[in-house]
Formats: sequence, C-alpha cells, structure tokens
Amino acid sequence: MKASLYLLTATICWGLNFHFAQIMLKSSSSMEAGFWRFLFGVLTLTLFSYKKLPSIALWRTHFRGLSLVGFVGIFGFNVFFFWGMLTTSPLNAALIMSLNPAITLLFSRTFLKTKLQAKQIIGIVVAFIGVMYLLVKGDFAELQNFSFTTGDLLIFIANAVFAMQHIWTKKYTGGITIRDFTLLTNFICLLCFLVIMPFISVRSITSHDWSFWVSAFGMGVLGTAVAFMLWNDGLKMIGPGRAGIFMNVVPLSTALSGVLLGSSLYFYHLISGIIIISGLLIMQYQRRTYALK
Repeated sequence: MKASLYLLTATICWGLNFHFAQIMLKSSSSMEAGFWRFLFGVLTLTLFSYKKLPSIALWRTHFRGLSLVGFVGIFGFNVFFFWGMLTTSPLNAALIMSLNPAITLLFSRTFLKTKLQAKQIIGIVVAFIGVMYLLVKGDFAELQNFSFTTGDLLIFIANAVFAMQHIWTKKYTGGITIRDFTLLTNFICLLCFLVIMPFISVRSITSHDWSFWVSAFGMGVLGTAVAFMLWNDGLKMIGPGRAGIFMNVVPLSTALSGVLLGSSLYFYHLISGIIIISGLLIMQYQRRTYALK
C-alpha cells in the first residue's frame, strides 16, 4: 500500500510536467528548460539531505549504477523529452508514454528475468484501454485523426530510456539509500546540462516572465525532486514490472491538472479514471488463502 501511494503521487507530479514543459518552451530552448528544471530539483533534494550528504566513497562504490541512471536514464530521457515536446502535442506524448508499462515489463523480463504474471498483462491492457479512452475523449473514432511527427519518435525514444532507468534503479539501489541515490543521479544529470549550457543560446534571466519561473520551480520541486524520490522508493519496494503500470496514471493526471489551468472537466475523464484505476487494482490484486480449521 505504501509503495502504491508513493508511485501514484510521483505520477501525479509527472502529469503536471507536460503543462510546465510547454510553458517553459515558449520562451526557452529545450536544453535551457532542462537546466532550470534540474537546478531547482537538485537544490530541493540537497535541502532534503542537508543533515547527511552522500560521501565521495559512496559515489565511488556505486559509480556504475549512478552514472547509468543519471547520465543515460535521467539526462537522456530529458533531452529526448524536451526535444519531442517542441514538435508534438501533449495528447500524442501522453499516448506514447502510456506504453511505458509494457516496455518496462518487456525489459524487466529480458534483463532481470522477471516472470510475467497473467494479472500484470491483464492490468496493462485494462489500464491502456482507459488511457486510450481518455486521449480520444470518449470517442474511439478519433483514433483515425492521429498523425505522428518527429517529436513523437523522440518521445518514444525517451519512453524506452525511462523504462531502462526503471531496470537500472532496481538493479543498482542495493547498499545505498533512496535519498542518496536520487540526489546523486539528479546531480549527474544537472552536471550534463551545465556542460552543454556554454554551447547553446541562453536568454537573460530577466527576459522570462513569472509563468516560466513558476513552471521551472514546479517542475524542479514536484516533477523532479519529490517525484523521483517517491518513484525510486516505490520501485525499489515492488520492482519495475509492477511499478511501470502506474505510468498509466500520468495521462489522467495531465488531463485533470489541466482543469486547474482553465481546462474543462468532462464525463469521459471520470470513465477513463475508473478504467485506469481498475487496471492498477488488477495488477496489485493478491489472492488470499485461508487455512481450514
């Protein structure tokens, strides 16, 4: 139950990121947006850990896992995510990201030799139907109006990288606390953006309006620090195969959070939410057996 709460909260925070990213990209490049996201994220994670920051020895011991997750998993994902969001719509991006549970299960089976259970497959199918119902606004005939762009391909690559990040997080978090692991991997990602910044055009800080800074702060604190810490903790508890299904909540979170930004709430939001939650419940279902007395 604790793991489910952590994962749900993380996906709700990530659902906000689609809105934050679009606002930031109106007045900045994809690399600049990524830099500000992780600057605020790492500062927040440092505040969480200020009483006991990770040591250099810890860095050396877990260098391989930290590098894979920080450089490839987090930085790689964000590069493709922000590039993709420049030329695709939130609708298409959410649809592609909803494939993450299936990709994660496939990678988990391939690299961790995780055994697939029937309830996992059923849960993925049910939740994905809920996601599709949400994205087509309750009318599956809308699927024929979908068109795919280069941005869609970039989001798909980001999705695959994120699925691999799940595998590496599960594999390399032994012997290190989630707080230290999350701080160090996000710090590596920030370093990557710092290396790139001198080679790109960056606008003056004063040229950004308040909506940019609210989005950067929200994406850094909620969509990075809080989300990654809770996600990594929940993933470590139940494994990438079961955790991946919670990614289906992201499109629902994106749609519902849009209401706070002026979008309308419709009946199909309720129906899709019920279907997605049903898929999650199927995934988490544990059959109880009772001994006869």
